[in-house]
Amino acid sequence: MKVAAAAAAARVKDLDGGETALGELWRERTVVLVFLRHFG
Repeated sequence: MKVAAAAAAARVKDLDGGETALGELWRERTVVLVFLRHFG
């Protein structure tokens, strides 16, 4: 599977706790995806 197809299929959560496919987000507009690491 190509990286772009795998990324598009990934499920992400929004601020309200709902889930959507990442590909649905960038279909309409540019998406910035940020990974944060929590040091607890």
